[in-house]
Amino acid sequence: MKINSSTLTIISIGLLIACLSINSCSGRRDAHPASSIQGLISDRLNDADLCPTGTSQDVQQIVNNVGPDGIASLPEGCYRMAATVNIPAGIQLVGAGVDKTILYRDPEGTYWQPILQVRGDKDIPGETKISGIAFIGVRDTDDIGQDSGLLIFDVTNFRVDHSYFEGFSWAGLRVVGSSNGVIDHAIFVDNYKHGIDNLGYGVAVYGEDKWATDLQVGGALGTFVEDSLFIGNRHAIAASAGAHYIFRHNQVLHSIVACAVDAHGMGYGNARGTRYVEIYQNVIEDPIYHWCGIGIRGGAGVIFENTIRDYKNPILLILEWGTPDGYKANYPAFDQVQELYIWDNKITGGHSEPQVDETGVDFIKAGRDYFTEPLPGYVPYVYPHPLTSGGPFDAIPWPPLGK
Repeated sequence: MKINSSTLTIISIGLLIACLSINSCSGRRDAHPASSIQGLISDRLNDADLCPTGTSQDVQQIVNNVGPDGIASLPEGCYRMAATVNIPAGIQLVGAGVDKTILYRDPEGTYWQPILQVRGDKDIPGETKISGIAFIGVRDTDDIGQDSGLLIFDVTNFRVDHSYFEGFSWAGLRVVGSSNGVIDHAIFVDNYKHGIDNLGYGVAVYGEDKWATDLQVGGALGTFVEDSLFIGNRHAIAASAGAHYIFRHNQVLHSIVACAVDAHGMGYGNARGTRYVEIYQNVIEDPIYHWCGIGIRGGAGVIFENTIRDYKNPILLILEWGTPDGYKANYPAFDQVQELYIWDNKITGGHSEPQVDETGVDFIKAGRDYFTEPLPGYVPYVYPHPLTSGGPFDAIPWPPLGK
């Protein structure tokens, strides 16, 4: 696929111009690494000569007419998304770039469904890819529709890359069920609504409500999120229902209302809590809400070599508030923090050691439930993820991370 040269210019221009936040749920308008892209998308959406150029029906027709190569090319334009577009697993939906191909909600509407959804099963061959698209939700921060940009359900070997998600109340991207794959070089901005005052995830990962006993720790299975940027979300990532996620080499800025990186325990409608997390080599800093950087409410995992700045509790271990009382009457509480290894994190502006929230007293103890040392024998999965190559946008410079 030929990449328009203007896309290269857009991505590489200065990243310190004034923030043109659409959602601005925090009220903060500092420049950030996605300011230029955010502003260009906003300018295009506000240009009556450019938008709208298509509808959700147009996008669905492009997907339905995909050729034998499995690639559906979504042309440059602004598509008003009034209905969910269904994409079969194994299809590659490729836009012209996040500043060129924009899927957006009517700003006066209220929505409860995702803009795009991909549903599959374990037997579908091929890779599912979503690339080079901007997803824009309703911009009213008092909106109460619990929508998302993209839903991936029971899809294996998926890749979502070089895409942009802004203004969704549930999550920019939800991964559900038996899915496994990678999200890379993506941007998640202002995914939270005051009207709901809950939810608000960049990425939300939900498993199959099972407690796996044959985990591949450091292996290929799980939802990988890497080389991505999160700004102004309630949680950059959260999980539950037996999920296993790997969050690495990301930058998280200006988090609001809750812990920047999160893992739920049991409760809030899920039969099981988060099963396993691997959180490493991320930069988590400059928060709006200073209480908690990484908050683990359940499950096992590894947390290492992260840079966490200016949080009161950079790493906080919590006994899940949503767990029914009968499941946490005695130690161990159901799906509580367990076998969690934490080491070599660079922390400034807060406690250097993991802290246990008051909810976890007598339930979460050092040397029994968590350990401040490396997990013996643990080796991280190969980085970059093997699926993050060969795409049409991989040669384009992306906003620099880790600064």
